[in-house]
Amino acid sequence: MTIFTSRNPAGQAAMELGLMSVGIASLIQDCNEAGMRAVEEGRERRAAYQYACDLNAAKGRADELGRIAIQAVRHVAALEEEVRRLRNAVKQRQRMIDGLKSGRISLGESA
Repeated sequence: MTIFTSRNPAGQAAMELGLMSVGIASLIQDCNEAGMRAVEEGRERRAAYQYACDLNAAKGRADELGRIAIQAVRHVAALEEEVRRLRNAVKQRQRMIDGLKSGRISLGESA
């Protein structure tokens, strides 16, 4: 039955308008939900991308810190070797000084 074949065309038109309004409202709600899902998915993708970028940057910094740590360990080893050599030299000089004081060692002065 249409508004043209109905005995109450105004009532029929109002009923059809109401049904169309309900259909349009349902369509709008579905579109809104789909849009909100798309927005949330976009947020999740951006957050995942940002996390991946941050993780990559952190790995780069960790690699650089690893190289710095290796250089520091090598430098400390070189310094420890230098300290060992200096201690040996100081001990040798102290033995010489002690020997000169006690008279066990002479400078070889000729008379």
